Amino acid sequence: MENRKTIIEGRGLERYYHRGNETVKAVDGINIDIRTGEMVSVLGPSGSGKTTLVHLLSCLDVPTGGTLSVEGTAVTGLSEDELAGVRRKTMGFVFQKFYLLPTLTVAENVELPLLFLREKPDRALTLDTLRKVGLEDRANHLPNELSGGQMQRAAIARALIIKPRLLIADEPTGNLDSANSKSIFDLFRNLVRDQGISILITTHNLALGYLADRIITLQDGKVLKEERQPIK
Repeated sequence: MENRKTIIEGRGLERYYHRGNETVKAVDGINIDIRTGEMVSVLGPSGSGKTTLVHLLSCLDVPTGGTLSVEGTAVTGLSEDELAGVRRKTMGFVFQKFYLLPTLTVAENVELPLLFLREKPDRALTLDTLRKVGLEDRANHLPNELSGGQMQRAAIARALIIKPRLLIADEPTGNLDSANSKSIFDLFRNLVRDQGISILITTHNLALGYLADRIITLQDGKVLKEERQPIK
């Protein structure tokens, strides 16, 4: 683990907000590192701070205290445009909802991030990315012709097309049955092993969460415990 480069480093991270006269400490002084080539899961009950923490680490929200660095560069205090640049450079995102455009084919959905980056899609690259998630034979299908598990794989391919160093998945199996959920986590494990990508996941599913290399359990905005598994 010592030879693994740190992609994200958070120190004393806080995210407080006010609700009436109450101060809600959604994230309360967390230290965390995400390193290359590891899969990290964040566990905890609803309200424990999982999604808030991941939003901070992925530069979708800004901390009210503490410091955050991405690939060695401090991002605390950057503007939204600058944070968007950090996200585009480093991160791909997968959500509970698939967010596939119904009128576009699977291949066209996967290529959307390239269009937003004003890069010309390369269909060979698209097909190779779909192959990595087991969907090369569905490139010309529409989303409504896919199963739930296949739609999430298409969403994962869309996140991978920009070749991110870190894939962030917030409850990626929340809309899937147990078999498809396990399949998605197996896919994540293969991506870590074969592509060297890092993956940060939030999940309510303890069994799936413990398939990660490192498991961080939150409670009331704090780290309750951190556990390590042998690198698979």
